[in-house]
Amino acid sequence: MRKFILSLILILPYLAFAQDEIEVEEVSPCVQNIESAQQRYDQGRIQDIQPLLQDCLDRGEYDKAQKSQALRLLTLAYIFLEDEDKAEATMLELLHTNHEFQVDPSIDPTEFINLHERFRYKPLFNVGIRYIFNLSQPIVKELNSALDLNNSAPEYVLADGISIFSLGLNFEYEFARNFVLFPEIHYRTMTVNRVQNQQNIEGDNATFMTTNNLENTIWLSVPISVKYILNLQNVPALKFYVNLGGSLDYLLKAEKPGDLATLEVEDAQSLGRTAVTTEDKNKLNYGTCGHGFESFEL
Repeated sequence: MRKFILSLILILPYLAFAQDEIEVEEVSPCVQNIESAQQRYDQGRIQDIQPLLQDCLDRGEYDKAQKSQALRLLTLAYIFLEDEDKAEATMLELLHTNHEFQVDPSIDPTEFINLHERFRYKPLFNVGIRYIFNLSQPIVKELNSALDLNNSAPEYVLADGISIFSLGLNFEYEFARNFVLFPEIHYRTMTVNRVQNQQNIEGDNATFMTTNNLENTIWLSVPISVKYILNLQNVPALKFYVNLGGSLDYLLKAEKPGDLATLEVEDAQSLGRTAVTTEDKNKLNYGTCGHGFESFEL
């Protein structure tokens, strides 16, 4: 048993060394060429970079990250060899390979940064789909109702807590640095509950009654705003913006469901029909909109 343990102790280092040799052998020559090209660049041997990398690039031996690194080194080589046409071609290929490639001012020379800035590497515009739940409550500025004979002010609330939702498209266009034009179009529905508390006093008797008066509305909303993106260099993982603008809303339909006691007439529930109230409303409305947002990038 002791001999077995002693033999195992003696052979383990050789097994580990053999495993290291296998792992080294698994690194492809093309990947090693990237490291060699980086060393040649650091040593100023610029003319040796293109022969090391070009064949591997032509054969497609690299993944995305490796190809980006190889093209960056090749672009640097062409810049310092003063071959402007090939430098532009490899920079373009680099941006096609890695759309999110960014220069590093701490290590990249000015010539490389200037060449990078000559290309448009941001999208012309973005298009998105938005689905929104809204928790805001309606605010009544003035009451005008022939039903408020006893001066009992009604309360307006959203039915079921979350009764505003919208589905729409948004469009983003950066017309200046960090300034984005942000138009949208939404199909929006809202259900408002008008809660009326009434007290009737007849002699010594007082009766209380609460009436729930639901109304469904359908809107076409067109908010247009300008977004300013705040780039915080110290915390690049955080993305902030402020958004200010206006909204134009057109009322498509308003109705009171007849299957509930909402028509404010006696035996309304038994009527079993819906009352359309679109013509009683202001169809065209406008307002302001604005908000801020933050997101995290991992």
